[in-house]
Amino acid sequence: MQVDRPRRLVTVTLAGVPSPEDIGWVAEEVRAAILTLGPEAGRHRTLYDARGVHVLPQATADFVLKNFADAGKIDAAPRRAFVASTMLTRLQIRRIVELRPGAVLFDDVEQARAWLLDGA
Repeated sequence: MQVDRPRRLVTVTLAGVPSPEDIGWVAEEVRAAILTLGPEAGRHRTLYDARGVHVLPQATADFVLKNFADAGKIDAAPRRAFVASTMLTRLQIRRIVELRPGAVLFDDVEQARAWLLDGA
């Protein structure tokens, strides 16, 4: 996890086949990283780089959807970019993108970062 404070950008890198428990821990780390932005928390942007994820088990995908649906004001970035490389992961992430306004799925991490920082 990386936090670029001047740009209010939180970058999360995911890999492997994450379990719901793994995602729970990641969500807590993301929340803590956002809070380090102080008064800028809630005005941040988040980049989820899931190029290293080959598939989300169904239980994990369901947990992620619930987690994003239940996200509070601090967690709700005005813009969220997701990057995935496998077709299956892209299909799973597309469900998340449809759920959250301000979320977009990209093929390329640099395009995602540019979109996030446009007008930052």
